[in-house]
Amino acid sequence: MRVMLFGVVAEIVGDSALVIDSASTFALRGALNERFPDLQELTWSIAVDRRIEHGDRVLTGSEEIAVLPPFAGG
Repeated sequence: MRVMLFGVVAEIVGDSALVIDSASTFALRGALNERFPDLQELTWSIAVDRRIEHGDRVLTGSEEIAVLPPFAGG
């Protein structure tokens, strides 16, 4: 599946998108942390179909996936 990357996450990965196979959001988080250890220093979010996922969600491969950097502001 294609995963879009934004902000400092894209800077760490060195690209604005990547292709990675994952069965769930937890598995995706683990795969990204393993492949890019510097991501473990950040609090980042996974959005599925433009909604931030706080728990684990099964992924079918047809979703729009985005990895979002920490947000600031109020």
